[in-house]
Amino acid sequence: MTSAPLTYWDYIKLDAIHNLQSERQTERYDEVMFIAVHQHFEFWFAQVARDVREIIRRLSLTPPELGSATDLLHRCNLEFALATQGFEVMKTLARESFLAFRGALQHTSGLQSAQLTVIELLVGRAPDTLYHHLIDGPGARDFLAKYGGPAGLLAQVVREVEQTGTLRRAYERVAAAPPPDRSRLLALQRELVALDRQLADWRRRHAETAAKVLGRDYSESAGTVGNARSCRDNLEIGKQHTQRYFADLDPEADAQATLAEETNA
Repeated sequence: MTSAPLTYWDYIKLDAIHNLQSERQTERYDEVMFIAVHQHFEFWFAQVARDVREIIRRLSLTPPELGSATDLLHRCNLEFALATQGFEVMKTLARESFLAFRGALQHTSGLQSAQLTVIELLVGRAPDTLYHHLIDGPGARDFLAKYGGPAGLLAQVVREVEQTGTLRRAYERVAAAPPPDRSRLLALQRELVALDRQLADWRRRHAETAAKVLGRDYSESAGTVGNARSCRDNLEIGKQHTQRYFADLDPEADAQATLAEETNA
C-alpha cells in the first residue's frame, strides 16, 4: 500500500493556518488582523530563538564555525526585521476600531511574550534582570504563573544557557582567539550589533505603535493587563529594562543611548 504524495497544503499545514484566527473574542473586523500580526511576531520569535541556539552551538565548536555562524546570524537578523514589520501593519489600525474589541482582551499584553524573553536570555540577559514581577497586575501574574517558577520555561532556558552558554559568551570565546583573517571576526561583530540594535529597538517600536493606535488612551487609561496603570506606564517598564548585549562593539552605541534617554524623558 502506497501512501498519498505529500501536498503543499499538508506540508505547510494550510488548514491549520486558516483556523489560527478563528477563536477571536469579538466579531469586530480588525480583530482578525490584530491576532494575525501578533501570531506573526511569535512565529518569527520561535525561529529566531531556534537560530540563536544553533549559532551558539557553531561558535562553541573547536574550532568555531565562524563563517556559517555569521551567515546564520545574518538570516536571523532578517527574520527579526520581518517580525518588526508587523508594527507597520498595526499602525494602520484606527483607534476606534481597536477600542471596539480591546475590552475583550482582558489580561493580555505584549509584555507577556515569553519567546522574546527567551531570545534575550539566549543572547545574554542575566536571570536576575528579568522585570515582569515589577508589572503589578493580573496579566503579569498570569505570565509568571505560566512561565515563571523553578519548573517554568524561563527557568528551563536559564539552566540551558548554564550548560551551552549565551551568544555573548560564545562571542567572547571566539574573540579571545580571533581567526587569522580579522575580516571574518568583523563580519560576525556587525551581525551581532545588528541583532543587538533590533532587540533594543523592539520595546520602543511597541510603545510607539501603541501610542499611535490608542491616542489619548495610551496614557490616560488602564492597560489591557488589568491594573490601574496606563498602557504607557506598563510599556515604560519594559523600555526601562531594555539591555544592550553588544554595545561595546557598536560605534553608535553612545549616540543611541542618548537618543533613548531623550525619548524616555
